[in-house]
Formats: sequence, C-alpha cells, structure tokens
Amino acid sequence: MNITRSFDRRHILVTGAASGIGRATALEFAKRGARLALADIDAAGLEAAAESVRTLGGEVSAHTVDMGKPDEVDALASRVLRDHGPVDVLVNNAGVAVVAPFMRTTEVDWQWVFSVNLWGPLRLTRHLLRPMIERGAGHVVMVASLAGLIGAPGLVAYSTTKFALVGLTEALRLEVADAGVGVTLVCPGFVRTHFAKSSRYYNSDFRRFLDEPPSWYGLAKERVATELCDAVAEKRPLVVLGPEKLGWWLKRFSPEAAFNVTRWAARRARIGVSTGVASKGDAPCT
Repeated sequence: MNITRSFDRRHILVTGAASGIGRATALEFAKRGARLALADIDAAGLEAAAESVRTLGGEVSAHTVDMGKPDEVDALASRVLRDHGPVDVLVNNAGVAVVAPFMRTTEVDWQWVFSVNLWGPLRLTRHLLRPMIERGAGHVVMVASLAGLIGAPGLVAYSTTKFALVGLTEALRLEVADAGVGVTLVCPGFVRTHFAKSSRYYNSDFRRFLDEPPSWYGLAKERVATELCDAVAEKRPLVVLGPEKLGWWLKRFSPEAAFNVTRWAARRARIGVSTGVASKGDAPCT
C-alpha cells in the first residue's frame, strides 16, 4: 500500500518507544505523517528516539514513565490528553521479561512482569479508550508475542502475561466494534532488539541463546513496525510474524505434536527446567 502521509496529523502514543519495536514503530508512523507522543522508562533512549522523529520532520513529545507504576501511568494519560488532545492510535508496546522456569520465578518477579506487561497497558487503555468511544474513532494496538499463542518454557511469567494480553485484546475488540474503535493484536516471534536490557535472567544458557542467536534467526524490528502500521491502516485485527508461527498453526491442528516440537526446541536451546524452588535471596544471573 502507499504509505505516504497515511497517518497525516494523527495523534499516536507509543509506549516502550526508546528502543526496539517501539522506536521503530515511532519512526514508521513519523514517516507516515503522525504526531507522536513517546513513553519509556529509559529517559536517554527516549530522547534519542524523539530526536530521530524530529529529524524526519515529525512533531513529538517525550514522556519518561515506568509502566509498572499506576500513578505514573495515570499521569502519562493525563498529560497526553491535556497537552495533545484525544489519541487516535494507542500502541501498547512496553514490556519486560523474566528468563526463568516456573520454579525459579519469584513472587517479586511475577509482580514486576504483570505490572508492566499487563496492568500497565490495561490501565493506560482504560484512560484513553473513553475519548475514542465518545468520538466513535480510534485504534488500540497490543504488542503481545508468539509466546502469547504458544506456551514458552523458560519464559513462564512473560508467556503468562502475553496470553493474558491476547485474551484481553480479543474480548476488547468485540466490545468496542460497534463504537467505531479498532483493535489490533501483534504477535511477533523472536525480534532482534536490546530486549535483554529489560529482562531478568535466572538461566545463563538461555541468556546466551537470546543474546547470541544464530545469524539466520530473528525478525528485524523495522519489519515488525511496518507490519504493525499497515495493520492499523488496514484495520486488521491480527498480525503474527516469524518462523515460530508454524508452531502456532501446528498447535491449532495437533496440540500434542506442537507440545513435542516445542519440548524438542527447548532442549536444543538448553532451556531446561529447574528443580530448585526460588528462595527469598535468589538473584538473577548477569
């Protein structure tokens, strides 16, 4: 499709915009003429992303926010609505991960992942959805993961939150369909980003695999961003990307076969399953 100015003057908020998919998405929307509000906990990275948008001639504001803190999420929504007016497109992209099997994932880890990956976007969406419904226009994007469609061993807390986002998105789309509001779910497989900066690791073998994947493996963040923007423009409800989607298709036709393939892949990646229960003093590896 012709992307030229396809989001001309549309007001778009992207969370997790300092790097990775979020930054690439911001730049792609800027190329299409959007006015942007960017949010991230990484102030330096956020300002660099904002400057990249300005270089493209885009209008942008930057908001340093911890999506895991309700008061900061509330303040973000208030500032954006007050300073820029209703949001046309909300991209809930910010996310974190704990790289650990179930028995080594602490209660603190669970609370952290849920606060950022689920409660953050849920809370922000509640604030910004009402003006969309009142205007009868707008679009909400949830960036989940193929780990929200296929259980991901070694990433149990992350996978749990992404499954929750999938359910939230599907139900929300049904609820707001008659209000003129679009909803899109984006589920990429492994993407080559600096996601390690926002992850806690309890599995050094799995960390090495994620930090140094095979040269052929992994999606470019720019491709995910382009697909996301196209999906919003075309009002598509679902984007699934990456070779891992074959596992999702297999799961739909033969859950047991998908289970065996995923278990084999986990063994090859040396993810393993810890038999030790996380203790109060358990700490991530570096």
